[in-house]
Amino acid sequence: MERRAKIVATLGPATSGEQALRALLHAGVDVVRLNLSHGSDEEHRRRCELVRRVAGEEGIHLPVMLDLMGPRYRLGDLAGGQRGQRWQRSLRAGEEVSLGAASAGVGLPVDAPHFLDHLTPGERVLIDGGLVELRVEAIESGRVRARVVHGGVVAARKGINLPDSALPFEISAKDRDDIAFAVAVGADYLAASYVGEAAHLAALRREVEAAGGSIPLVAKLERASAIEHLDEITAAADALMVARGDLGVEVALATVPVLQKKIIAAARRAGKPVIVATQMLESMIEQPRPTRAEATDVANAVLDGADALMLSGETAVGRFPVEVITTMAGIIQEAEAYARASSAANPAAALPGSPGPPPRQGELPLEVPDLVSAAAVHAASQLGVSLIVAFSLGGSTARLVARYRPAASIIAFTPDPRVARQAQLVWGVRRLLASDPVVTLDDVVRVVERQLLGAGLVRPGDRILILMGHPIRDRPPTNLMRVHRIGRPAGDGWAAFPEVAGEGSSAAPPQDRHP
Repeated sequence: MERRAKIVATLGPATSGEQALRALLHAGVDVVRLNLSHGSDEEHRRRCELVRRVAGEEGIHLPVMLDLMGPRYRLGDLAGGQRGQRWQRSLRAGEEVSLGAASAGVGLPVDAPHFLDHLTPGERVLIDGGLVELRVEAIESGRVRARVVHGGVVAARKGINLPDSALPFEISAKDRDDIAFAVAVGADYLAASYVGEAAHLAALRREVEAAGGSIPLVAKLERASAIEHLDEITAAADALMVARGDLGVEVALATVPVLQKKIIAAARRAGKPVIVATQMLESMIEQPRPTRAEATDVANAVLDGADALMLSGETAVGRFPVEVITTMAGIIQEAEAYARASSAANPAAALPGSPGPPPRQGELPLEVPDLVSAAAVHAASQLGVSLIVAFSLGGSTARLVARYRPAASIIAFTPDPRVARQAQLVWGVRRLLASDPVVTLDDVVRVVERQLLGAGLVRPGDRILILMGHPIRDRPPTNLMRVHRIGRPAGDGWAAFPEVAGEGSSAAPPQDRHP
């Protein structure tokens, strides 16, 4: 069976050329990410243009995710050391240090000293992913005095985390510029860094709208406050990311594996895609093979039910970008095969990432689109249907079907190229762009059948399920399901939900009735 969990690859110096990009796509990349914390607008613009051109030539719908820097704090330029070594300084446990603006003559200058105003004595200051820990002792005019708890070498531009501090969410001038850039280049997703509550996402949406765009937001969960507001963030976001790098610094490291499972479960309940990121196969930046622990980590993310797994430095600056994609794809396929086998042997104890039984009657969702999606998954399993086609103008139907992790393949059928690209992030979803206009139920069946046959995805006599909203011109939520046999003008009929379809019975609307 085809791989269901998707692979997100970050482009960077190692993968900026056309040949490298084509190799990544052939190896199995589903989504490309550009990290706006590094590089210039011109570099990112060239990469976006390259992705669009190569994807068009390859005949695929390849989404681009741009990742905002967010309110990130870093050390400034350090005095002493060697410039070629990025200005380093060694800190010893028990040593007293001062932080502040470079102009204040402190030992550890920071690039945005205003955040120091939010610190209080006793709070931790973590540098370089927590490898160096300071404890705040006093707040003075223009500076903070702190004691080194765990020492080490720190270098200019290393990141600072403040897990104990109540920091405001700020949209910096850089983020505003980057949001405008994302709108201008037509980004398919915008990853929002360091969000702590739903209001932060609302503020970012306003910035996107002010720039003249509408881009789905991926909420990166990397602060303790985000975990406290998980449900509201999940409701407000279009997708979630388990950003384990900063999350593992902000919260107790021992809780990260459990939080990963909780975040994935929250996204699944909401029918929204979720990405697991950071250090998935990090040793492959320098080595051609991953560690056993990394391979196990990738497999467990799949078994947890993640829609997608993300690679960062492995493909941006690593020595083996193609090999890392091939390796990850192989691990995903092995994990999914195990999940399918486990589900078949014991459906009642199916793994989160595996096809399992449909919801029982008392667990059925109340919203009609979700109810139709659940019914489609149940019907597909009972009828042995191998394809569920979700006709959608916005992509939500395919996401709702995917939350149930059906054994059947999911096709997102849409006339909108951008929706086709965005659907590529969702577990198990393939994309099919409508080649002709569709305005009636008959149009949908006719065009779907022709394109599926042309793509070699079905044969005459196969049965498929088609989901859609009727009437199409009104863009309603999904309210119709049809079992259709390929090659026969008369199908088994439409199942309609009259309170949404506007009909008085479960039959198809008269003007589109099939004998």
